[in-house]
Amino acid sequence: MKHLVISFFLTVMFGLGLMTPRAVAEETETGNFQIMKATADKVWRLNKNTGEISVCSLDGERMVCTSSSEAMRPPAVTYEERQAEKKRAVDAEKEKNMVFLDRALAAIRSLFEASMERGSGDAQ
Repeated sequence: MKHLVISFFLTVMFGLGLMTPRAVAEETETGNFQIMKATADKVWRLNKNTGEISVCSLDGERMVCTSSSEAMRPPAVTYEERQAEKKRAVDAEKEKNMVFLDRALAAIRSLFEASMERGSGDAQ
């Protein structure tokens, strides 16, 4: 009985696989790219459909890919502009943190002042 159930299950799964439209299977397939080379910080990939080679690397949390067709054009943003933008972002984050710390310090000061006033009132 156990073998019959397993055989039935496998037959149903195989039948469902045959009924799946080919277009859906191709959309979910990631076989368009082939990894040509990978290092610690870069990946070279080949698009099998177009023959285009892309070099991909991480820029913070973003994946930045430069294709072989884009390699001949200068980038829209220069390296100096990108570094300046990163510095502005870091400075903005530092300023935001300083504002938070200033508010936290002001709250602690007001607690100490209230405690000192309450303590001097109880002493009299």
